[in-house]
Formats: sequence, C-alpha cells, structure tokens
Amino acid sequence: MNTLRSLFILIPLLSVTAVLADHPTLSLEDGSPGPITTISAVTLSEGALSVAQVNQFIFFDGLSDAELLAYADRPDHVHSTDRVISSSLNAAYGMSDDFTLGFSLPFLWRTNLREAVEERVGVKGVHTTPVPTPKHGGISHEGGGHGDAPTRPVVENVGDSDGLGDATMYGQYRFLHDEEADLHVSAITGMKMPTGDTDVRANEGYLLAAHHQPGSGSWDPMLGLALTHGMGRWSFDASALYIFANDGVRDSNLGDVFNYNAAVSYRLLGAHEEGVAHQEGVAHEHPTTLDLILEANGDFREEVVENGLIDTNTGGNLVFLSGGTRLAWGHSWAATFSVGAPVLEDLNGIQSEPVMRLLFGVSKAF
Repeated sequence: MNTLRSLFILIPLLSVTAVLADHPTLSLEDGSPGPITTISAVTLSEGALSVAQVNQFIFFDGLSDAELLAYADRPDHVHSTDRVISSSLNAAYGMSDDFTLGFSLPFLWRTNLREAVEERVGVKGVHTTPVPTPKHGGISHEGGGHGDAPTRPVVENVGDSDGLGDATMYGQYRFLHDEEADLHVSAITGMKMPTGDTDVRANEGYLLAAHHQPGSGSWDPMLGLALTHGMGRWSFDASALYIFANDGVRDSNLGDVFNYNAAVSYRLLGAHEEGVAHQEGVAHEHPTTLDLILEANGDFREEVVENGLIDTNTGGNLVFLSGGTRLAWGHSWAATFSVGAPVLEDLNGIQSEPVMRLLFGVSKAF
C-alpha cells in the first residue's frame, strides 16, 4: 500500500482548544483517491513512517468598534478577532497493517483580539481589568484605586495570542477491511495533552481568557469512527470524532467537541496502482497523481465554562463546504490544498463569524 494517504492523519485533532471553526482535520493518503480534512479509515502499512507539516488559516468577519461598544453593557463579554492560524508537525507509524499510532504538535495564533472595556474618565491610559461576572461566564471589568470615578466604554486592542498548542497522541485501528469491495472501517481513540501555553497576556498585561490561550491545561480523551469505500478512481469517506473536554487552567472547561465529516474524491490524473507496497527503509518512485476533493466538515462545540461560569458567547454549530486537491509525486511526497466557506452557521451569542478557511500541507512517507 502506498503510505502517502496517512501523512495527514492527525490534522483534525490539532486544535480542540481553539475557537469555534478552528479545527484542522485528519486524513490519510494511500495512493487511492481520498479526503483532506475528513478522516480516512485506511491505516498505514506495518513499519511505515510518515511526517507532515500542515497549516490552516481561518478568516473572520471581525466585529466593528461600533458593534463592540454597543455590546459593552452586556454582562457577558464580547470579543472580536480577525484570524486564527494553526501550524502543526505530525508523525504517524504503522504498528501493523491495521493499527496506526500517531502524534501531533501544533502552534497557534489568534490575531487582533479586540474588546470593549470601561475606561476611567479623566485617568488617561487606565481602564478596568477583566473579571467574571456573577451572573454569566462572560467578562466584566473591575477597576481599582480610583474610587467612584465615572467610566466610559472604549475599544481596546487586546493584542495577539500565540504559542505552543496542546499535543495529541492517537491510535487508529481498522477492524473491517473488505479488500474485494475496497471497504474500510476504523475506530479512533486518543488523548489531547496539556502541553500548550496558558500564560499569554494582553497588551495591557492581564492574562487572556482561558479559551483565548493556545493551550487548555486539560487532558481530553477522544473517540471516533471512520469509513472509506473506494470505487476505482472514486473514494467516498465519512467520519465522526467526539472530544470529551475536562477541566483545565483557571477552573475552565472549553466544552465537548463533536466533529463530523463527509467527502467524495476523484483521481483526475494518474492511475490507481494496485499492489504497490511500502517496504521499510525504501523510498519508492510513484507516478504523479492529482486528486479532486469535495468535503463537508461539521463542528459542534459546547459553551465555554470559566471560573465555574458559562460564557454565552462561545460554542455553537458550524459546517464548512470545501474543495481541494492533492498532488503526489516522486519518492512518496504529497502536497494538499483546500479552500472552504461556511454553509451553516449557528453560533451562540455574539461572535466573530468565519468567512473562509484555507488549508495546505506537505508530507513525506518513509
């Protein structure tokens, strides 16, 4: 089996700590047509090793200053952001033909975080600091040292949040393989580990909210299923993955995540080579191939709880429709590119809405 397909196996597990819509997703490459963000059920061959570098950009329609000021008196805090970027290094190893063990380590950026805060009138450069409100899980601003001085809402440039994200270890077991029908079904289990940064501060020096940190501080197990059915130059894939969020940094819980996907792929250029097996330590020359891929990628997230209080401006349901390509060439190299737009948005409260998602990566099998 050509092992290129599994080079992207960990992508959907990279950002369970990130904001809604930031969920680079996993896929596999075995020389057959296959998905980019949907999880393929095909596993690595025994002894095969693969590495990949994958990047994702989520662009948002940020809230205007006027909108932020209009929401300034809400007891639950409202933020705006321009984009979320994830860059990850992935590795996977075939323990057997039916079991793959993988690891992923992401680096995350959130750019141009903005919010409305209360500034003390007549006290230049002094504003209140964020604390949870007693009624909701949003953030209010409580000052100190200026008595009963009047306040006015102003829009603050909070800054960027960037740092190491939470690493993920996973295993994928293919428990059904009908070679004649080219049908594969796999179970996926894994754990997101609290390796990410949780001490990123705003421009004004205070700690950012837990759900704006690159890391979560929590151990989050996950379970999922994937199905792949090949039909010559065509491949049909579907997957579902559930992440169980546990309590993390500063008594926060970022909420469970349910990721659901479906994809159809077509081999446009190059034939599907049967019986091309991976041999440990040998790089094989493969004919150049080009696949066209159409995917629907859904993501449902619960609301964030911080300091025991619900943030009503987090969570919801989002579905992206994405089109992409995969180019494979030479000694087990592959490159992918995908662009998507939301076709269903049901976000809780007031949030910056995503408008476009770009994903690209380069991979190598050994």
